[in-house]
Amino acid sequence: MNKFFFLFVAAFLLISCGAKKTTTVGTNGPDILSTSTNGYSTSEDFEPFLDVTRDAPDDNYGLSGENPVMVGEKSSVNQRRYLASLAGPYGEQLTFHRRGSCCSYESENGMDGVGLVDVYEVSYGNIKQPILVYISFYDSETLYIPRGFTKRNL
Repeated sequence: MNKFFFLFVAAFLLISCGAKKTTTVGTNGPDILSTSTNGYSTSEDFEPFLDVTRDAPDDNYGLSGENPVMVGEKSSVNQRRYLASLAGPYGEQLTFHRRGSCCSYESENGMDGVGLVDVYEVSYGNIKQPILVYISFYDSETLYIPRGFTKRNL
């Protein structure tokens, strides 16, 4: 009886997770595999990383699910600290919100060898549509400043 109950619960969870898949609307963003109810934060809400000082080596760094920022330590706080390290093109304070997860990739640090990329909506000043920034916390590498952003002045 316990095995049947466990299988029922596992099947229910799998079906529920599949039901949460939504397609982004009004952007060229990816399919979101899980959604988020996180509130909005600003760059002032988190301690920035001090070593985010160099511009990204390519134009789609952090702006594509195929080339995410890798902050490591399986820490959503690190994702927010990374965003707090950035500013708009003229030094504007950022506002950001985790939209959800997308884009699986192979990772020794992920669950069953798979990592997901989190998608953040980032706004500043009077931009009409948020910019999507893609960040993974499963792996780490040198952190750069994506195209269209600058280093936050402290």
